[in-house]
Parts: sequence; C-alpha cells; structure tokens
Amino acid sequence: MIKILEGLKIMLQREVMLTRYDKGLVSEVADAVVCEYPLTIYVSDKKIITLLCTPKSLDYLALGYLLSEGIIKEKSDIISVSIDKEKGSAYVKLSESMGDIGYSWEERQRTKGCSGGTIFNHGFDYEQLTPMADKLKVHCSKVLSLMEEFNSRSELFRGTGGVHSAALSDGKKILIFNEDIGRHNAMDKVMGEAFSNELSFEDKIVLTSGRISSEMLLKTARRNISIMISRSAPMDMALRIGEGINMTIVGFARGQRMNIYTGSNRILM
Repeated sequence: MIKILEGLKIMLQREVMLTRYDKGLVSEVADAVVCEYPLTIYVSDKKIITLLCTPKSLDYLALGYLLSEGIIKEKSDIISVSIDKEKGSAYVKLSESMGDIGYSWEERQRTKGCSGGTIFNHGFDYEQLTPMADKLKVHCSKVLSLMEEFNSRSELFRGTGGVHSAALSDGKKILIFNEDIGRHNAMDKVMGEAFSNELSFEDKIVLTSGRISSEMLLKTARRNISIMISRSAPMDMALRIGEGINMTIVGFARGQRMNIYTGSNRILM
C-alpha cells in the first residue's frame, strides 16, 4: 500500500519541483503548492463531517460550518471548541439546552467546500428566508476599492494560486479576511470568526473570490447580510433567490467594472 499521507506536516504551502514549458523553452523550476488538511468535526463526541481545508483558523471553520448548517444560532449554544491539530480534529461541546440537534447528516454532501458545497434539504432552507431591509448602501467606487483591497490581502493565493478568499466588510473597510482551498470553507471561517467576536451581521457586506451559488448565497442570507460581492460569476438559482429576498448580488467586480444583478438600489452610482 502506498503511504500517501506518511510524514504529513501541518503547513499552508510547500515547495515542489516541476517541469515548466514556456514558449518553447523547457526548464526545471521550484514552485509552491497549497496544502490540504483533513479536519474532522465532532459535536458532543459525535463525528459530524470531515472537511478538506487549509490548516488555519480551524476553530472558526468549525463554528462557521455549524452556523451555516443552522445547528447553532447563538454564542450561548457553545460551551467550548478545542482543536487537536495532530489528530486533525475539532471538538465542539454544545450547551445542555441544545438537547438533540436532530440533524440529518447523511443528507449532506461531503466535499472540500468548493464545487459542490452543502446540499440543502429541498426548498425548506429557502422558505425560511425573509426579505432584506435596506440598512446599508455603498457607492460603486467603494465596491471596487474594497475588492482591490480584498485581492491584495490574498497572500496565499499569490504564492500558490490554489485558494479561495472571503471577507466581511462594513462598507468602509474589510473587518475579517480568510483563505482556504474551498470557497465554502473560506466563507465559514469568516462567519465563524464574526460569530465568535459577536459582530453584528445585518449591516455588513460579504466579499468572495468564488462563484455565488445558491448555497453560498444561503450562508450569507441566513445571517441577514444584504450585499454579496464576488470577482466571479453568480449562478441562476442564486439570482432567483436573491431577487426574491431583495438581496444585492454583484459579480465580476474587478478593475473598474462590475455587474449588479439584483438589488441595484443599494449600489449608489
């Protein structure tokens, strides 16, 4: 048996040698690749899921995942979160008042949180959403400057090209920033950090490097965040949901351009 994981070290990136072909020239060069790390989340000693992620901000990832799945709602739901990096485990202890969380684990898809993410139960998750209030508006020039700052923070991406980024902003500056190999994981880390620090979500903006799919939109909408901005594309179902709940969705925000798909009243021209 090939021992692929033998001697696996906990690090964000590592150097590899590769053969590069560039305009007819062939050379042997060193380059950096991002590292994958398996994290298994346990809730009250019950194994919940194993996520492939970047080994950073693992406590926020665990909290953000449980928050996105609707398992926890308040900080008082949590007694403790502990991380064992050597074992690749996150242990979350819930308060006794939570009782049986009644979560159907087998109906959720296990992925690295990038292309597929979490599969939500039919239309139930969407039906729980309510229309967004217009608490926050932002000028289009500020949207582009926030995305410029967002892109400049992505050091791991510049070094490896192998991660996604997510951030939370108050419309003036970036408050929280995280990277991960999966766009869902990056988002969950941001949500988990904000939740841990008891930040209000309702007057905030989410920035993401990845596609705005329906499940990514749900993670945002469940926190009553009314503006979601990406340097990539939105998906059809996300736009349908966004329009239905009066959420602002901005895609392809890069350089000096952007596409405002829904909720254009919150983007001042």
